[in-house]
Amino acid sequence: DSSPSALLLLGDSAETAPHALAQRLAQRTRKQVFVSYNLPVSSAAALALQVEERIKTEMDSHPEHF
Repeated sequence: DSSPSALLLLGDSAETAPHALAQRLAQRTRKQVFVSYNLPVSSAAALALQVEERIKTEMDSHPEHF
């Protein structure tokens, strides 16, 4: 099974976290996913992990919304 394609529309091309998150969520849902976020550089990695975990929790709790 191949990875879903992803495209950066705006922002810094060196920032790969939103791109990777969109791919993981698209693969999980088998649907088109758009990701946009702006996190403080000082805590971006930790916050990104928390955001992704929360999204997964919401997807498991409310699959009808995804």
